[in-house]
Amino acid sequence: MADNKDLEEIARTTADDFYELLGVDIFADEAAIKRQYRKTSVKYHPDKNPDNKDAADQFILLGIARDILIDPTLKQIYDRERKLRVEREEEKNRLGAQRRKMVDDLEEAERRGFANLKRQREEITEREQAIARLAEENRTRREAYQEKMNQLRQDEELKAQMDRSVKVRFRREGEAATWDKDIMTTMFERYGEIDTVVMGQDKKTKVSGEKHRRVDATVTIVYLRLDNAHAAVLGGKTDYPFLESVTWASRESEMKSDLKAKYSAPTMPAQAPEKAFKVSFGVGKGLGAAPGRPQFANLKELEEYTLKRCIEIDERRQKLREQAA
Repeated sequence: MADNKDLEEIARTTADDFYELLGVDIFADEAAIKRQYRKTSVKYHPDKNPDNKDAADQFILLGIARDILIDPTLKQIYDRERKLRVEREEEKNRLGAQRRKMVDDLEEAERRGFANLKRQREEITEREQAIARLAEENRTRREAYQEKMNQLRQDEELKAQMDRSVKVRFRREGEAATWDKDIMTTMFERYGEIDTVVMGQDKKTKVSGEKHRRVDATVTIVYLRLDNAHAAVLGGKTDYPFLESVTWASRESEMKSDLKAKYSAPTMPAQAPEKAFKVSFGVGKGLGAAPGRPQFANLKELEEYTLKRCIEIDERRQKLREQAA
């Protein structure tokens, strides 16, 4: 239902007789008006007249009449304007046909002027709402674009991190049975500064002819620099022959490394390569993941996460290229 300002405007300008519409007299109290409204509105309810537009309009008008007549202030305004309208109508009836037509024309012009003013105000309001809506849409687009850019930067950082990752495999036996994150950090710090070390879950393998299963360990080492990771891949197996393998963590990194190797040799760190590793060195730095970077419980989680993010990066790049086109 309309608010009080709209109802006040209707009370001042309507030509409908709300008392006649509701079937009550001018002295009816609020209870009588509400009771008569419930009885009369049933006939015009939209559910009972689905195809009758006039009935729906009449139902709405009945509600407006009820709201105005039960409000003392609105009723006073309506009664005053109704009385004036009746008096004007009686006065017009006493005038000649020509004078009555002149009065009608003046009143019509007045109504048109009021309608034009109201329409102009509505158009101004609509323009203001459209401007606000466009501003909000632009803000949303900017935020979405910024979020995409941030996501792409994070994806690039992750891919760069994978490019600097080295995978180490060894059998857990002898001294290697107790190798942990600290020891692996100490072993491979000789090639450069390490970002993080991820210990994979040990895997038991059945060996033909042996009673007990052997235990294979997998470790992923992420360096801060690509050339340090390259040095670890080239020199790790040579410096630590008891390791089964020291390879790139991703095939893409391996292909990039093969291509670069044709044109330049990696720069080895200053440490002496012939220095043998001993378990008696003690624990290393035990570096964890850098702040703000994802941490993984094992190598499998790191590989799955990286593969998923690489696919997402390619899809987002494709969408950005399509949008730019």
